[in-house]
Amino acid sequence: MTRIHGLDLARALAVIGMMAAHLGPGYPVTGGYPSVLFAVLAGVSMGIISARTPADLPDTRFRLLLRGVILVGFGLLLSVVQTGIVEVLTAIGLSYVLLLPVVAWSARRLAVLLAVLVAAGPLLIAVDTYYVVNWGDPAVADLLTGTYPLLAWLAYLTVGLLIHRLVLTGAAVTRQVWLAGIGLLLLAAVQLIIEATDFRVGPGDILNPIGAYLQGGPHTGGLLDVIGSAGAAMMVTGLCLLLCRVGAVVWISYPLRALGAMSLTVYVTHVLVTGWYRDNLVSLHTVYDGQFQPVPGADFGWTMYTPLDTAISPEPNWLWMFGIQLVVLLIFASLWRRRLRRGPLEWGVHRVIESTVGGPPRPVN
Repeated sequence: MTRIHGLDLARALAVIGMMAAHLGPGYPVTGGYPSVLFAVLAGVSMGIISARTPADLPDTRFRLLLRGVILVGFGLLLSVVQTGIVEVLTAIGLSYVLLLPVVAWSARRLAVLLAVLVAAGPLLIAVDTYYVVNWGDPAVADLLTGTYPLLAWLAYLTVGLLIHRLVLTGAAVTRQVWLAGIGLLLLAAVQLIIEATDFRVGPGDILNPIGAYLQGGPHTGGLLDVIGSAGAAMMVTGLCLLLCRVGAVVWISYPLRALGAMSLTVYVTHVLVTGWYRDNLVSLHTVYDGQFQPVPGADFGWTMYTPLDTAISPEPNWLWMFGIQLVVLLIFASLWRRRLRRGPLEWGVHRVIESTVGGPPRPVN
């Protein structure tokens, strides 16, 4: 199957954005949007894999189940070997597994599911934020209301499924324009509401249930966060698809597309290197009344909010770390893709799935 260049370009932007978010200060453009874009594109890939005849549906679901379990395994492994970064693979893998029953649904039924998830997810977050629910197990609490709220991530992958159904088939160029335009409108509307109402605030600052439901801060799982982040992902995906309709853009963007084509390998490598660097070589400094004081063993503030009188300083040399990683990964991906179709981890996942399921290879993009 010919790879869809625009999707690879969008994946590269998602991974690079997450790298910047993990290493640098909390710029708005990297605050939550890249990981959501990564999740939406995972949903698109899920749609491509599941585009089968009805007779192949059980086989396809089993492949998706294996892929989801493998992603969860990678996520748990990354969480064990480093503590500086809250990885996203576990949430995406679980979403793969939980969305298995709906992969053959029509676009209309998927749209209804998306509406339910978008409404119910922030409601769960609001109840937990305002009433401080005791979930019994910290792992359950983190799964439902943590950095990657499960219902929000299910919604993002459902957006990806709909993009595959409605945009990557038929008269693609018109639908790609609509995808980018609707995404831009959603993002702009949410930002205007946030600026007008100041709902981009942390959970500790929420004063009422309505504010808890509407909160728009990155990774909060509030209504404005989910709609705005999904809109940003739709806009970037649509623009990348449109740009890659131009031959010159496809040629110039080869290093980025190569990186995006092996996004799992790049993401895992980045988390391992950065996590080890953070855990072993960097001491965190926290600002108290304007003075920097070292805080041994503290985390790096990957949760999006800190107390009002506390500010976490990024590593002063983060640009060097970011630049070195990016250049090395771009060169590696470009050289690897000239010889081999799949990245190292992508090849390993493919071999595990094919050896388990058997049968002819399946397309993945």
